Amino acid sequence: MSSFTIIVDTREQKPWVFSEHATANHKLDTGDYAIEGLEHILCIERKKGIAELANNMREKRFKDVIERMSKYKHAYILLECEYSQMMNYPIGSDVPPKLWSKIKIPPLFILKFITELSVDYGINVIFCGNASWAESTALSIMKKRHKVYGNDKK
Repeated sequence: MSSFTIIVDTREQKPWVFSEHATANHKLDTGDYAIEGLEHILCIERKKGIAELANNMREKRFKDVIERMSKYKHAYILLECEYSQMMNYPIGSDVPPKLWSKIKIPPLFILKFITELSVDYGINVIFCGNASWAESTALSIMKKRHKVYGNDKK
């Protein structure tokens, strides 16, 4: 087992599995994953794809999440998709083709939004390709943050 515990938000329906690390299910005010003791500086938000991000972009609740994430020293949104999937949206997404004509959010608007998350809010957005790589990326981030901060509860 590792020297830190990964907190998984209780609202995660199918959480990533960190088999070599202790995990605890707790309600996180912001994000889906954190390290116990570092919840005040690290948050990781998981998005299963561009369709989920595009839907969230319109929600006031998600705007509140972004505002809270901007206050974290280390904030990440990990996307379980490729950059090309964003640029081809909705092609290849889980949105049924019969609904494509109703989509009002074009790929370049999503790109603008992601750029604003980084530039205006300091939130790192990472295209991970798939769930497995997103999980590995999250673990890598957590290991690096833990190496720097330990379990500092300040």
